[in-house]
Amino acid sequence: MTRLLAAAFAAMLLALPVLPAALAQTPAAPTAAQPGPDDRAKQWLTLMDDGNYADSARQMGPQAKKATAAALPALRSLLCAVSSRNLREVTLTWSRPGMPAGQYAVVRYDSNFAHKSGALETVTLAMTKGGWSVVGYRID
Repeated sequence: MTRLLAAAFAAMLLALPVLPAALAQTPAAPTAAQPGPDDRAKQWLTLMDDGNYADSARQMGPQAKKATAAALPALRSLLCAVSSRNLREVTLTWSRPGMPAGQYAVVRYDSNFAHKSGALETVTLAMTKGGWSVVGYRID
């Protein structure tokens, strides 16, 4: 009986490092119905580029700060039209400062606007049941 318990305990210890990986949710491969984070960020930025701030604010997930959504029109009106936007990087992470634990994507673009060249746009997205949802936007 002791050998049986020892063997079961040893098997359990060996399985522990694999268990978190097995439980971790990874996003499904992007599809037309559920785009990847960079495609979702680009869709959302198109609303911003078109001056459709009400829809862009509505599409921001519940984790988005209300101040961010309220500041969108003023922020973009200072910059004017986007002249170019190139994907710099997409970073997947399980945590973001000041946000609940979950899966996040940080999508960065090198962008040029009519009144600001060399800008770095950052769109932060969270994985929700319906796919990627925008929870933050910043221009540096």
